[in-house]
Amino acid sequence: MKKIYILIVCSLLATALHAQKSFGTYLQDVIQKQEKGMLVTAKLIEACGLCETLDILEDYEYLNRYMRGEIPQYNDSFLDTFYSPEHRRYGYTLFAETDDFWEQQISKNYKNITVNDVKEFVVNNGLYPSAADNDRFEEEDNVLNQFVTYHLLNRRLSPNCLVNHYNEQGYNPKTGVPTIPICEYYTTMGARRLLRVYESKESKGIYLNRFPVLDNGRWGTYHELSCDDDKKGIYIDTEHAIKDIINAIIYPIGDILAFDEKTAQNMGSIRLRMDVASFFPEMATNDIRLSKSAESRHKNVYLPCDVYPYLDDLIVNNQETKFCYWTGYNENWSNMQGDEFNCRGLTDITLRLPPVPTKTEYELRVAILSGSNSRGIFQIYFGTHPDNLSPIGMPVDFRQGAYYIITRSGNLPSYIGYENDTQDDVYDQMRDNELHENGFMKGCLQYSAGAPGSSTMMRSQQHCLRRILGKKMMDPDKTYYLRFKNVLDNPNTSFYLDYIEFCPKKVYDNPEKPEDIW
Repeated sequence: MKKIYILIVCSLLATALHAQKSFGTYLQDVIQKQEKGMLVTAKLIEACGLCETLDILEDYEYLNRYMRGEIPQYNDSFLDTFYSPEHRRYGYTLFAETDDFWEQQISKNYKNITVNDVKEFVVNNGLYPSAADNDRFEEEDNVLNQFVTYHLLNRRLSPNCLVNHYNEQGYNPKTGVPTIPICEYYTTMGARRLLRVYESKESKGIYLNRFPVLDNGRWGTYHELSCDDDKKGIYIDTEHAIKDIINAIIYPIGDILAFDEKTAQNMGSIRLRMDVASFFPEMATNDIRLSKSAESRHKNVYLPCDVYPYLDDLIVNNQETKFCYWTGYNENWSNMQGDEFNCRGLTDITLRLPPVPTKTEYELRVAILSGSNSRGIFQIYFGTHPDNLSPIGMPVDFRQGAYYIITRSGNLPSYIGYENDTQDDVYDQMRDNELHENGFMKGCLQYSAGAPGSSTMMRSQQHCLRRILGKKMMDPDKTYYLRFKNVLDNPNTSFYLDYIEFCPKKVYDNPEKPEDIW
């Protein structure tokens, strides 16, 4: 009887959701009614065979199992109770050139602009020269498919979640006024490419793929100094976003969005710092990432990847691993954006990484917050085949800070070349170089170590470090994975995960201009 009741509830919920307009249905309605606004974009997406995918609303198998009690919560005997999400919904975000824009570019009435007109526009402008120029638009290597899918994210991002402000230097959550630059990197659909979403005080709004000149010296402010016209990016019109789609949001844009050679080179010339929560589309779509709720079930989240594949880009290799997430709401932790993942048990996980923008050597780094004796020691692996990854160097001790390795038996000395900053730039740079040679970096100057608005930055705190994992040649056309495996046979240890950096060689090994401390 209980099973029948659950199936009826799921059926009624599905019917209710489909009674509202889903993304693929919305686009097909636009085409049928010939509505001006997003008609050209709707025809392009339909031609690429994406409408059926964009109509998917929820993982009903997960919901069914949750309602049957097969998706448990996780009770940590040392910390908190972590609650599994009730839903595993699917969502999408589209950044779309408007019909007015296409009329100007192609010199036709919006109703008469064809899919082939746009394909020829893309080809003639040399936007995807290595893609196939044919009419098989549903194939990933097709030129139109690559153009269209770069506009699509497989996560639903509301305007206040496009970029995430919290504890960057000078930011006050009470006013919400942007200060220094904050950006997010998202992986697009189709042929996986990076999309940069950016906001600062000087940008006067949120932009795609903006690359300004920053005041990033040791005594700088990290604010924008200038921005060349060809690097100003594409303004996102959040005011006129289309939000009445149950599983998507459409943002109008007024210029061509494409992952062209210029964009790739701009993105490949900077350090890429990414909050790990941004790797997983499910975190945004299901309102898990940075939830502002004070309720424990929304602050302490158990992502049941050991019993159900909740995150597509995470593999749990050991079923004793409990993959948990803290939003950090009102906790004032020393984390980028305040949140963190904290795995319990004999952690053994594999992450699918976002793509890199250009083919070059990157230095891979991971944030370490060493102020706890519960951390573990982890062997880290890297490669393109998740079942056959190669180790990177020696195991990394996540208990190791600037001066001590904090163990349950007491503190052990840590000699890594760390010294507090002085006012001597030359001396401080020498100490940074020594620290780097030993496989460490100080925390970044971009974020505060604690409460938003604090003047105490991560760089000045000895427990906020970056650990250099290694240097690897990486290709944008390949998919890479990182595996973290606990080498301590102690189920009470934890694994901390906050942010990861990909730093190209031209940045970390630049003889003319050292990498900035921000």
